[in-house]
Amino acid sequence: MAEIRETLVNLTKNASKTTGDLIKTAKLNISLTSEQTTIKNLYTEIGKKVHEIYQYGGTLGKFFDEKYLELEAAERKIAEIKEQIAAIKGIRECPKCGKSVERNSEFCPKCGIRLEAGGATAQTPPMPAPSADADTPSALFTNAPLTKRECRVCGASNDANTKFCLSCGRIVD
Repeated sequence: MAEIRETLVNLTKNASKTTGDLIKTAKLNISLTSEQTTIKNLYTEIGKKVHEIYQYGGTLGKFFDEKYLELEAAERKIAEIKEQIAAIKGIRECPKCGKSVERNSEFCPKCGIRLEAGGATAQTPPMPAPSADADTPSALFTNAPLTKRECRVCGASNDANTKFCLSCGRIVD
């Protein structure tokens, strides 16, 4: 009976955390949309003003400096909001290809770039040496549908659509 009670308490806690994360993400998405709307409105305002200025033979000046500063501030807010959403979801964006990647991945599964805590380096992992059985039909095809793929180099399990191993960065084939 105590085990059932403990299980129910744990489920309730997990549900509360998940609900809280969903609420935080929804609020951040609302903030993100608001900032993107601000940028769109600033672009429209800038475009109208540029048209007026050129229509009457004027020059550019203080107005554009102020709007550019507002635009930069809105872009910074968008980047902060996206980072908060990614932190809640436990993901980050690959700086090279833009794919969403789990925070603890060392390599991008799409482009193979090595990911670091603060960003990414431009290192592309080396190509693995082909194994002796790589050209045999049985090594290339199986009858079972692929849901996971094992890296031949390090043995890590990767999703079927992953091109590069999340652990060692080698091509998963």
